[in-house]
Amino acid sequence: MLRSVLLLLLLATALLGAVLVFNTLRFTPPAAVALPPAPALSLPDSAVSHFRQALRFRTVSIDAGAAPDSSQFLGFQRFLQRAYPRVHAQLKREVINDYTLLYTWQGRDAQAAPAVLMAHYDVVPVEASTAAQWTHDPWAGQVQQGRVWGRGAVDNKANVTALLEAAEDLLGNNYQPARTLYFVFGHDEEVGGQRGAKAVAQLLQQRGVKPEFVLDEGGFVTTDRVPGLQGTPVALIGTAEKGYLSLELTADLAGGHSSIPEAVTATDLVAQALVTLRGHNFPAQFTPSMQDFAAHIGPRLPFVQRLAFANAWLLRPLILKTYQKTASGAAAVRTTLVPTIMQAGVKDNVVPTRASATVNLRLLPGTSSAEAVAQVRALLPDARVRVTPVGTISEPSPAAPTAALGYQRIEQEIRRQVPGVIPTPFLFVALSDSRHFQPLTGRIYKFSPMTNPAGLHGLNESLSLASYEQCYGFYRGLLGATE
Repeated sequence: MLRSVLLLLLLATALLGAVLVFNTLRFTPPAAVALPPAPALSLPDSAVSHFRQALRFRTVSIDAGAAPDSSQFLGFQRFLQRAYPRVHAQLKREVINDYTLLYTWQGRDAQAAPAVLMAHYDVVPVEASTAAQWTHDPWAGQVQQGRVWGRGAVDNKANVTALLEAAEDLLGNNYQPARTLYFVFGHDEEVGGQRGAKAVAQLLQQRGVKPEFVLDEGGFVTTDRVPGLQGTPVALIGTAEKGYLSLELTADLAGGHSSIPEAVTATDLVAQALVTLRGHNFPAQFTPSMQDFAAHIGPRLPFVQRLAFANAWLLRPLILKTYQKTASGAAAVRTTLVPTIMQAGVKDNVVPTRASATVNLRLLPGTSSAEAVAQVRALLPDARVRVTPVGTISEPSPAAPTAALGYQRIEQEIRRQVPGVIPTPFLFVALSDSRHFQPLTGRIYKFSPMTNPAGLHGLNESLSLASYEQCYGFYRGLLGATE
């Protein structure tokens, strides 16, 4: 009897192994259409000079309630008019809420749905305490070691200027696109885009505009961020975006002199609440965008990883556990929560009567802000800690289709520009202005056509000259073939 049981177990194990191997061998990436090589293009002589000049304008967004430095923002607008005379002579230009720019390039076919191409020209500040750590002046737009250095080089003036360089060149060749194109250059993306991109989206919706697709900043080409494919260029095309929610945790208890503290203080309550929340992970899962990512990347991984993705029906828990071992992996598969602001006390010998902390959540598609608030409150049953949503709330977006024209054109153009690249959908874990266009279309894609950018929101932000030329070539090809 025991021998029969063992034999059955061996047979079952062998059969399972055969199924796993069979699934792995037939696990292949989606077919890619063969493309003719991209025409030989080179940057116009003035393009790098324009890019460098753009970085010298300190178009800094600090917070949603602060007025922009009009001398810098309006100066940047005047610079664009000087640098791109054909664009400003032939395209309709509108200024929304003083600073955001909307350009309309009328297409030949009035029946074709338009496309919206987005970027933003505001930047995050350079912290005074870190300015000396920059190897190059963050506001000089210097070219050194084959790179352009400066705040905004990556986020997001490269996209603004490369797009306008491409349009300027096409206009010089008397080109008119088949479908109408809208360029949207936001001035407040770094603080939520409420007066910029959101206002433009509302305006276009009032005009009845229904875009074929929207392209905004997002993923990029990486050669080192996809485990198992180091050295291979992978183009991360965002097809969905995580949601955004901040919660304030507040506790009020009697304070007093620090020499006779109570057993529990307001700071104790808030600190314990943070420890509880950080010790609890939201459930991990593969959303549709990450399922698409696995379908594109999985077949190209080394055998063991490929076997796991090919048999996700059985090994999904193991895959998710592996993803959660890194910060970037965890961000891709679950809602994240982290404290970002803590406030309590005014003097070292006074026990504060109030303590508060702000935690920021990035919501996985499928989790609403209301559900996240309910989960947090359930984890913190002590009524002495109040949980209050604060600031901007953005719900996660559904996945945009990969079979649609917009995705296909983005994928094809990046394949033309980067030999051997693997384009793939993925979940964009940050925020972009494009989320404001959800009422207009579900075909929204998030991709910046640059390779291995450096210093995003940090020190020594820079972009290689080769990557900037790649950006120009991408937009030049995309604008020239939007049919």
